[in-house]
Parts: sequence; structure tokens; C-alpha cells
Amino acid sequence: MKATVVKNTMLSDKFGYLELKCPEIAKEKNAGRFFMISPHSDNVYLTDTLLKRPFAICDITSSDTFTCLYMVTGRGTKILSEALTGNNFLVTGPVGNFFRFEKGANTALIAGGIGLAPMINAAKKIKEMGSKVTLYYGGRNKNDILMYDFLKTICDELIITTDDGTLGIKGNVTVPLKDKIKEYEKIYACGPNRMLQAVTNLCSENDVPIDVSLDEQMGCGVGACLGCMITVIEENGEKVMKRCCVEGPIFDGTKIDWDSLIR
Repeated sequence: MKATVVKNTMLSDKFGYLELKCPEIAKEKNAGRFFMISPHSDNVYLTDTLLKRPFAICDITSSDTFTCLYMVTGRGTKILSEALTGNNFLVTGPVGNFFRFEKGANTALIAGGIGLAPMINAAKKIKEMGSKVTLYYGGRNKNDILMYDFLKTICDELIITTDDGTLGIKGNVTVPLKDKIKEYEKIYACGPNRMLQAVTNLCSENDVPIDVSLDEQMGCGVGACLGCMITVIEENGEKVMKRCCVEGPIFDGTKIDWDSLIR
């Protein structure tokens, strides 16, 4: 399946925002799913980079187009950062499960760094249901806080935190969240695993359900390669392996074996 670059915008020296035309993915109605994109385009072919990369569907911008956020970390994402309008990439998707929102529930979205990606579509879905959109968004410094002005237009309440205090509240997202956690009926989170573990622990201590979207390395996106296995703890205490690309990327945060995931 082909996706054509509509617009490619660098938000900073390492973060970018890509708009792609692909009706098959743009028709997705649920928030939290992702797609796989090949680092090869119609003008660049890497003989030593074969696997596709997973990216969250960030926003549906029309019946034909959607967006994703990316962070330049290697050769594949460097190719994405250099993509020009009209370039074509091979993609598959939508893939994975999705967030399930309950109409009228008082919820909060939590994002860390590039984990903002699925939360933009999530915020829009919550607003479409007539509910208040509250987003806690954290980064190491102000340069890690992406699309700040845009977020203010889609959120009823936006709480920013940075580790160094250069924007918003100093500290991680649990600093402001711990004072309001009991107000929420459910939390939805995406970001670095250590942040997700900290937020999950806070939710567990206050009996607040939490769904987390994991950002794991994936080779195929269809559950065949078993490269994205995580350990989940069942109700009976048994530890079982789950494929993040098929059974996930969204899991009950309290069921994840965080020690095995982070080590």
C-alpha cells in the first residue's frame, strides 16, 4: 500500500510532523492504532535497512490524509526527515488495538515526549463525545514539548511539565497528577516506559484504572516475527507473553510486568 507525502515539517532538530495521503489508513475511526512504514521511498533505497517502522496515527486530517510524529534516531527516521512532498512510501495498517473511551467519564490523557502522538487523535475523540479533554504532557526540557500552541486549541486543560523547569511545572507528569488523580475515573498514557511505570504506580495506589500505549520495537507489525513480546501478569498471577503489535499496543498498565520490560 502506498502513502504519498503531503507535507513534512521539522518541529525541532530531532522531531518532525509528517502528513501522508493514504485513504485506507485515513478512514480509521478509533484512536490509538498505528501503521508500519518502510524507510525506503521512491527516491531512496537502503540495502541495509529492511524492516518497517511503527508509528502511531497522530491525527486524521481529511478523508484521505493522516499525520504522524517522528523522532530522528537512526537511518530510517533520517530518511523520513528528508522526505519531500510527492515522495511515496510503502505502508501497512492500521494495526493494533485502540483506546476505548466511555462517554461522560472524567478522564485524563498523559503523554511524555514523542508519546504525544496517539494522544492528539485521542483528545479529538474525547471532545467529539462531549467530554472534557485534560492532557498532562511532559518532556526533559522545553524543546521536547511539541505543538504547544496547537494543543491549547484541542485541550480544555493542558498541564505541561519539564524535568528542568524550562516550561511549565518542574518535574515529571506525576508531580501535578498526584494532586488530582482521585478526580479521574480513568487514565490513558503513552510515553517512555519509566514514566508509564510511575504513572501506573500512582494509579494503582489510588484505584484508578489506566490504559497505556507501549512504544516497542517491531519487525513486522502482524505478530509473525515475535520481536515485540512483552510480559503481562494475568489475574491468577501467571505471567504470559503478549505481542505488542497484535494484542497491543494498548494494555492495562496494572497488568504489565514493568520490571521485565524496563530492565
